[in-house]
This record gives sequence, C-alpha cells and structure tokens, in this order.
Amino acid sequence: MTEDDKLDATLRQMLRRSEVPVDPDVKRRSLSVAREVFEQHYSAVESGNNESSQGNRSQDELRASKVSPEGQGFWQRLRLIFGINPNQETQNMNTLPYFRYGSLATVGVSILAVALLLQQNRYLQDSQPAQEIAQSGIEEVVVTASRLGPAEVKEELASDRPLVAKRRADAQPPAVEFASAASAAQPTADRALAIAQGKPFSGADEAAGFTPRVFRDSRPEVELNEKGRDRFPTYEPNSVKLVSEDPISTFSADVDTASYSFTRRRLNNGVLPPADAVRVEEFINYFDYDYPLPREKDQPFAPSVALVDSPWSDDRLLLKIGIQGYDIATESKPRSNLVFLLDVSGSMRSQDKLPLVQRSMEMLLTTLEPSDTVAIVVYAGAAGAVLEPTPVSERQKIVEALRRLSAGGSTAGGQGLRLAYELAESQFDPDAVNRVILATDGDFNVGISDQRELKSFIERKRSAGIFLSVLGFGEGNYQDALMQTLAQNGNGVAAYIDTLSEAQKVLVEESRSSLFPIAQDVKFQVEFNPSQIREYRLIGYETRQLQREDFNNDAVDAGDIGAGHRVTALYELTPSGSSNPQIDARRYERSVRETSSSDEIAFLKIRYKAPGSKQSQLIERVISDSDRTSLVGDTAFAVAVAAFGQLVTGARYTGDFSFDDVIDLAQRSKGSDPYGYRTEFIQLVRKAKTAAAMSITN
Repeated sequence: MTEDDKLDATLRQMLRRSEVPVDPDVKRRSLSVAREVFEQHYSAVESGNNESSQGNRSQDELRASKVSPEGQGFWQRLRLIFGINPNQETQNMNTLPYFRYGSLATVGVSILAVALLLQQNRYLQDSQPAQEIAQSGIEEVVVTASRLGPAEVKEELASDRPLVAKRRADAQPPAVEFASAASAAQPTADRALAIAQGKPFSGADEAAGFTPRVFRDSRPEVELNEKGRDRFPTYEPNSVKLVSEDPISTFSADVDTASYSFTRRRLNNGVLPPADAVRVEEFINYFDYDYPLPREKDQPFAPSVALVDSPWSDDRLLLKIGIQGYDIATESKPRSNLVFLLDVSGSMRSQDKLPLVQRSMEMLLTTLEPSDTVAIVVYAGAAGAVLEPTPVSERQKIVEALRRLSAGGSTAGGQGLRLAYELAESQFDPDAVNRVILATDGDFNVGISDQRELKSFIERKRSAGIFLSVLGFGEGNYQDALMQTLAQNGNGVAAYIDTLSEAQKVLVEESRSSLFPIAQDVKFQVEFNPSQIREYRLIGYETRQLQREDFNNDAVDAGDIGAGHRVTALYELTPSGSSNPQIDARRYERSVRETSSSDEIAFLKIRYKAPGSKQSQLIERVISDSDRTSLVGDTAFAVAVAAFGQLVTGARYTGDFSFDDVIDLAQRSKGSDPYGYRTEFIQLVRKAKTAAAMSITN
C-alpha cells in the first residue's frame, strides 16, 4: 500500500467514525471541493514555507512530486502539511504551524462538514445539528495533528492504527497554536453550512458539481442548538422535620451565585430552567443585604437574625439568619498570585464563551495591583502555558496574550489543571493569595475527568495553600455538578458569567470577595426548642447539608467566605401551638417537657477557621421572641427571592403564593438599588410567568 493509499484510508476512517451515513455521490463531490479548498490554503504554505519545510528540494522537484493530474498533488501536499519528508527524518514543527494545522483542519471540515451536510433529500439527524457536525470535523483533525509530530504521523501511516487513537501528554505544538488552527478553518465550515442551507455559493463549488438544496420538512421550524445537554446534580428539596425527632440542622455556608445567573439566562431566552439548576440559597445570596459590618477582623462576622410571619401561610414563621463578612481595606489586601486557566476547546467558540472570557479577564486585571502576578494556561486537546507568571505592571503583555487566544479542539481540562497548579506553585507566596481561576463551559473529556479523582487532586492542592475558583460560561455543555465539585473542594466561589454586566459584578464590584478569604470552613448549626417550634424546614442548601457530628470536626471541609461576603439562610417554622401542622402528631407521642428558657426559639452556632488555621472558632447566639419583626425591607426582599426560587421548581411548600405575589412583595421591599439587580429580578419574575417549560430543540 502506497503512502497515498494510507492517507486516503486515514481520512476515510475519519468519515466512518462520524456515524452519519454518507451518500457515495455526495462523498465524491465533497472530496472534490475539499481538494479545491485545500489547494487555496496550500498556496500560502508553498509560497512562504517551501524551503524550510522541504529542506533543499527545489520548486521544480516539488512540482514533479505531485502524484496525479486529477488530484493536483492533493495527497502529496497533505504529506507536506504533516511535515513528512521521505528524504528527511525530522522536521521543524515551528515553521508556520498556523498554516500547517489550519490547512489540515480545513480538509477535515471540508470532508466531514460538507459530505455529511449535503445529503440529497435528507433532513439532518436530530442528534447531529449542522454546527455540531462541522465542529466535530475541526476538533478531530486539529486534536490529531496537535498530538502527533511529523515522525509519528509517518509511523502511524505505516501501521493500521487510526491517527486519532494516539495520546500524548506532552503534545506539540502548544495548545494556543492548534487552537488558532481551528479558527483558521472556520471560514470553510461557514462555507459548508452556507451551501447546506442553499445560500449563494462560489463558482468553484458549482464546477465541482454541487447543487445547493434547502432542507425542507413537514415539521415546524425549530432551533438548531445544544440546549438540554447542560447537566446539574439531582437533589430533592429539603423536607419538613419534626423538632421532637430531629431538632438539629447543620449545613455549610454557600456564597456561590451560579444558579441564579444561569436561571436568568434561561428566562431571558423565554425558557424556565431545569428544576435541578435552581439552588434557592444561591438566588438569595446573589443580592446584598444591609447587615451590620464587623468592627474587628479577629471576629470576621456577627450573626443577624429576624423572625417574621410567612407570607404564604398564616400558621408559620420564617427565620432569617444572615452574616456579613469583614471587608479588607484596599491598602491592606495581600498580594495576588493568579493563574488564569482558560478553556479554548472547540465548544468555546461562540460569542458568549471564549470572547466573553477574554473580556472578563481584562476586567479583572483592572482590580489588581502592579505587584500582583498573572499567568495564563489554556487547554483544548492538550494543555499549554501561553503566558509565564507576569507582573500586572506589564498589563499590555497580559492583554495581548488574552486577545491572541482562539477556540478549537477537545477538552483536556485535567491536564490544564495540573499545569495551572504547577505555575501557581512556581510563584507560591505564603503571604499572598495563591489562586487558580478556571473559566470554562464546564466539560472535561480528556485527561482527569472523573469527579472523585479531580476532587482528590484539588483537595491536596488546597492543603498546600493554592485555591481554585470557577467561572462558568455559555449553554449547551455546562456541567454544573463538576463545577460545584471543583469550587467547593478548591476553597473558591462558583459563578456563572452570562453577560459583561455579570462579569463586572463578580470580577470588579465583588473582586475582593472572590479573591481574598477571611474565614474558611464556615458551618452553621441550629437547634430548635421543641416547646416553641413543632416543625422546621431549611429553604435551600440541599447540596450543602452536613451531619450533626461534622459541625465539631475540623477535618470536614465547608464553605469559605471572602472579604465583604454576605451569607443568608431561611427556615420555615411551624410553632408548637399551630392548628395546621404539616406532619400529624404520633398517636403515642409523649408530651414535650418545657425547657427552662421557654421563650427561646432556637440556639444558633457558627464555626469557622481563620485563613491558614487548622483549629476552628465558635460563635453562639440565642434566637428568641425578641427577634420578631415585620416583613419589610431586606428581609421581605430575601423572602420574595426565596419564594421565586421555590415557585420555579414546583412550589411544593408555598401554597397559593404566586409569581404576582412575588412581584408585589419585591416591589414593596426593593429599597435602594444602585446597580439595578433588584429591578432586574422583578423583570425576571414577570418573564417566568410566560416562559416555556423547556426549550424546543431539533
């Protein structure tokens, strides 16, 4: 078998792996266009790279090596793009890698995208949207090229093994180069899609035998998208507990806000979020509340308590517990040693992903000091460092590195994490904030991808003093469970960035909260007095539940609080004298013995560790009738947000309380709203009233 035959067989293997039937006539015509497009890309390589790519071979010798008039040297030139030279065992991989891999990706897109899309009288399969097919073509070829050097490609072609089976941790060239290659091939993908949609096409397309068709079907027109592929951890809402049976509630603090931002995006698109995407505590904690500021950093927060009548049940009370973290003055904040770990895989190509990541990171730079350092690691089919640790005083250098990034390839997130932590360790400063900031759409499919393995890896790095925060972007690929695992075990926050306004909120307005911890492993425990409270239900915090014994165990990890962070929790309570309990009394239940302090409703305990400490400290507070107040102001607004979160997930416990009731309560308690977040919330409730239950996908 000649090398031409082997190259031909290799590309045919790529077609077979697509798992979509390809009409032989369509394949023939698409190969014709692929060759024509490849010739255009190759002209740049031939004019700028002949000498360095082909040693001392002359132009005449090069032209003489073309294998057939019909192929116009197609397979021979493909060998040159791979860097294969029968007279030269090694090849310089640094010579115009952009054109080398860009051309290779072009071939893959031309064959995979055009051949698969242009099925005569065939509607696209539901599981293979046009953009996804074109995307897979780019990713497969570019990832293959990035993992194999020229000598290895030659070795692979001499065997029967497919190119894509090769795996190398030390892939060359760097991720940024083959990511750019996918971007270079994008115009060809766009061209393929345009042809498939029956749009104007070039004379070359027509000469190659293409007859553009508009796909038609009797079904209603629907949107081609990837919605529905986002994944969230499943959970059941907290149930009602009898105080006589289970008087103590224990949970970890949570300052994440990703759930609210993701829900906002879905509602702005006219669609309700999946129930599992809604974490009510993240809705509540998205907003600021006017809690008293701690005066001393030695006690980083003091609890604030309010007891009010429930707006959705006359027989119940709501208990709000809030803490306000100590805020660090700008001149007192420690130095930052940051590593931006940025996903540049093919799924990050859309405007709400990598381009938004780049602009968000530039925003974060404006909050840093000149002595802070920033490094940038990217990952796609492999991981690469595109910027060594650089002082923020060289801001333009950092910005230029960010702006050069482009998307393409699969998602070697595990490899990226390893490299990011290595760079953070190389600049580790025990007196600084050492943190990796991961920006991704949430999918890891190469390298470490098992959540348990990732959790163990991040826990070890956390113990060494390097923390991890996670920023999620985009829809269609978002793996929320993985993002929560990474952030919770990395002592960082998990936020979801859907707009530049959200980037401004998280990375500029709340930058100190996101970067500088003031308390670690913050745990809450509430014990209810059975003589006063018959039943209780914690609203939210389902994924943050702890065992009773975990509260005093300093080895058990819990949530961290950054400078100025606020944390709010709400309980629904049924008083002991209620005529409408949610759980019937047991037939043989003994009467509750009165406690010595019968006016006590509950007893609150909070444990936390000072940053870097291994021993926790305890804060205690009695909750009594004296904490009763009216449902107004911040408390009323927090209750409105909690009601909304419950309504969009089924309203199991809120009775007849409606979206209109939420709007009315939020309007009356909106108060000062300098950034418009509370006004935006009210608009979201209005959108939820008319939102579809799910998105329509093809």
